[in-house]
Amino acid sequence: MATVVAPAIRTRITSLFGCKYPIVLPGMSWISDPSLVAAVSNAGGVGILATGPLNEKETRDAINVIRSKTRNPFGIGATLLMPGATENAKVAIEEQVPILNISLGKGDWIAERVHEYGGKVLSTVTNAKHAQSALESGADALMLTGHEAAAHGGDVTSLVLVPCISKRFPEVPLVAAGGFADGRGLAAAISLGADAVAM
Repeated sequence: MATVVAPAIRTRITSLFGCKYPIVLPGMSWISDPSLVAAVSNAGGVGILATGPLNEKETRDAINVIRSKTRNPFGIGATLLMPGATENAKVAIEEQVPILNISLGKGDWIAERVHEYGGKVLSTVTNAKHAQSALESGADALMLTGHEAAAHGGDVTSLVLVPCISKRFPEVPLVAAGGFADGRGLAAAISLGADAVAM
């Protein structure tokens, strides 16, 4: 099981995920590989493995590599409308990965199974309607993906999306994604209602 560390900055995300810093490496295909995921987790953030380009065996092997390099919390990403995503999510559940980041699909079955072993579900959303659906499906936290983010960004910028969603769902831990690259961005995101940034 993951090692819980004392956070340098305490937010709802550091408490929920058991990480030191409110920084998440999102699951970016061909970038968020096992070595980078483990390095981010070892540095006190949360690394999320990109499984889009991986099949089931490659996902299981990658999870084992991450576990050989870190004892800290990490996650895997599953973009549910993509081929192979359901199978990769099932592998992550079998391996009891601490955090599953799901997007572009209904993840109630994932949340139910992840919660059985004490894992957490981070759902990536681009608007309030999707946020509500994700929460109804069992998400523990939301990653708000603004227009600046690659792949799944919505029509609204992060600096507009974060305060909108944080006001609408004040009890939900939020990760702001899109356009954040340093400590000033982290400070801005937290002041707007986020609990962490993805970068």
